[in-house]
Amino acid sequence: MILRLIKQIPASCALAFCIYIPLVLAESNIQTGLWQLIKEKQGIQVYTQAVPGSSLLKVKTQVTIKSSIPHIQSILDNAQHRKNWIPFLNHSSVKHVFSATDKLEYSHFHAPWPASDRDFVYRISLTHQDNSRLIYQMKSELYSVLPENKGIIRAELIESIYTLSKIDEQHTRVELIFHADPKGWLPAWIINIIQKTLPYMILRNLRVEASKQAV
Repeated sequence: MILRLIKQIPASCALAFCIYIPLVLAESNIQTGLWQLIKEKQGIQVYTQAVPGSSLLKVKTQVTIKSSIPHIQSILDNAQHRKNWIPFLNHSSVKHVFSATDKLEYSHFHAPWPASDRDFVYRISLTHQDNSRLIYQMKSELYSVLPENKGIIRAELIESIYTLSKIDEQHTRVELIFHADPKGWLPAWIINIIQKTLPYMILRNLRVEASKQAV
């Protein structure tokens, strides 16, 4: 997962260094608590926000999908098939159901050698639902009874929020807020590049998945 994301950046060390310097300068200008638009491509907006006490950026992505809220919700709820649209996801599964709107889930992400795979154990809760808006909140369950697996680094999902807002009967605005710590040896500047890229890819793929499953 990690190396494949980094490969989307120019491969040579010289070019990587040239990218690194302006990224650091740009991030130094990000004000804590304020969203800054850093990318708009293929109808998807990417914003970053500095977090007090953390070197890792919080990222927000937004896109309009030609699909209804219930249809997109059915895709989000299908843990078994999330690997069809979430990049580098090996598998996801529900480990415990607390209620119809609150579950404990496990996700395993593949990373090519020499990087180690990552996994997450997190609580996913449907915190709001009406005819025009739906909100899922996800956060790592740090004291989970699920043991860590040898060779897989247990990452932390600090905060992840999907917000689905109805535009009309055929269009939905999807927003994803993402803030995670993959742990391990990766420096913060590489993690921040990954975190700017992954949510963009997730919403891009979700839009494609919604169009494939359109009814």
